Amino acid sequence: MSKYFVRDTSLAELERMMMEVPNFAPRRSSRTVLCRYHPQEADMDCHSCHHYRRNGSGNLACLHLTERLQAGMVTMDELTAGMVRPWKHSRLKKRAMEIARRTGGFHFKEQLHIARMLKMTEGEASVNSRWLAAVYLLSAHAGLWQQTLAAVTPGKIDFSSVRLRNSTVPEYILYRAAKGIYSGTLGAASEELADPKLVEDEPLLLILCAALIARYGPEVMNVGRNRK
Repeated sequence: MSKYFVRDTSLAELERMMMEVPNFAPRRSSRTVLCRYHPQEADMDCHSCHHYRRNGSGNLACLHLTERLQAGMVTMDELTAGMVRPWKHSRLKKRAMEIARRTGGFHFKEQLHIARMLKMTEGEASVNSRWLAAVYLLSAHAGLWQQTLAAVTPGKIDFSSVRLRNSTVPEYILYRAAKGIYSGTLGAASEELADPKLVEDEPLLLILCAALIARYGPEVMNVGRNRK
């Protein structure tokens, strides 16, 4: 559909003039400029940030979290704090922050967990963050991965075709969380996740890491990789 309403009429030229930017002569040709800037560690020093200097360091919501993540300048507990800030369940928020501080970096259950993810994402130049987060959870346990692998294809998971059998409690919790995060939720009730008797620390940590992937993208998996 044309942006002009009176095209091919005597008023067409007048309408075109009225839609031009005032006092600005249009160019006869133009050039596209692509930004290839990637944030570096030195560029992301918080003490150089105007917002930081004006307001101090106390409990600020960072305005440049994505850029700092790309530069490798964000901690696990800072990312978690940004994610849980709008959550209304105080016990779950507190527990999530405690687990993130203890962990110090992004968590994989074991080396085989990493291997399963690498094999599934091999050759994929870019992936949907929710899909990747769900794959991260489903591949954490070998038994769960065997039962769900057939439903996973690049960029898509057909949860309707999955029939879990003889799953452990942690595997079932991770499956529910994967299904929920894939559709845009946590996949479990806040009361359940806040209770360590129902959901142990490691399953909750895996769910938190998956939620961070869904929100911030695959760069999250590098957080804390170089920590001593």
